[in-house]
Amino acid sequence: MTHAFSVFVSNAADGEIGAYRLDPATGKLESHARYRADDNVMPLALSSDGASLYAATRGAQPSIVTFALDASNGTLTRKHAAPIESNLAYLSADATGRYLLGASYGEDRVSLYDAARGTALQFADGIKHAHSIVSTRDGRFAYAASLGADTLHVFELRDGALHALEVVTVDKNFGPRHLRFSPDESTLYVVSEFRATVAAFKRDAATGKLGAMKMSEPPAALAHLEHGRVRPSFASGQQIDPAVLAKLIWGADMQLTPDGRFVYVCERTSNRLIAYDAQTLRYIGFTDTEAQPRGFRIDPTGRFLIACGEKSSHVSAYSIDADTGALTLLSRCEGGKGANWVEIVAQS
Repeated sequence: MTHAFSVFVSNAADGEIGAYRLDPATGKLESHARYRADDNVMPLALSSDGASLYAATRGAQPSIVTFALDASNGTLTRKHAAPIESNLAYLSADATGRYLLGASYGEDRVSLYDAARGTALQFADGIKHAHSIVSTRDGRFAYAASLGADTLHVFELRDGALHALEVVTVDKNFGPRHLRFSPDESTLYVVSEFRATVAAFKRDAATGKLGAMKMSEPPAALAHLEHGRVRPSFASGQQIDPAVLAKLIWGADMQLTPDGRFVYVCERTSNRLIAYDAQTLRYIGFTDTEAQPRGFRIDPTGRFLIACGEKSSHVSAYSIDADTGALTLLSRCEGGKGANWVEIVAQS
């Protein structure tokens, strides 16, 4: 028997996390609760044991808010909020449950936090427009994307600190944004914000170092748009002309199916989900989705994809065709404002 899924969506404009129930039999998505986080709540991170949900807020006082998660019914209970120094664009939890890792675009840094208290243990500066950081299941290595320098930073996570191992360069004007591992962690996937394409690096499990790179073809679905460019931090108060932005590719999140067959990218200018074959990186097709999709997630079984949009008041549930990777809309549910991040956990 497949249990229902609990879906959590951070709504930045509301300062809340929306909680939903996904019926695995029908794909119907239903709202069941809203939980107060703090102003401008954005990246979410689920602990490896599914017992905690962490939320990074980006208001006047940035913070990491910790919720206890009841896996039997998807209920959240707010435990505490820890003020932090960095304004995080990305948050992830390590597999040991000891650490949280954050990336700050505007401050050019990645951070390591104590997961139990939310307090900072270390800052690694000089990573231009850092946009993501993820760690391996064995807890030994972490990888960060520098969107502004077209580089990937490899760290060894040891003795409660990040130790730099190597810096790997991707193509110029690639704009590396988010990172994902293949199911066996032999490959590290990187999505381009400026092209909405995907690069795949071979990874040495023993040393953590990255090897040969393979690049996807440009998606036909975005042929009408130009390559994107580095955008100023919103905190800077300086932004590019909206008429120019409307012509530029603006890739965001990337997810892989649990079987490692398909990789999906959301592109915010066209409001589309782009699909690739994860092994060959061949472009498969696209699906229109919510307005300005910044985040989406695939459920642990690989049957469903949930997408939200920063300029949409709805959340959508799609089925994933196991043979072709095609997406089919199953249901839409009323959501919050400024929706930007999705996490999913199976109810026990």
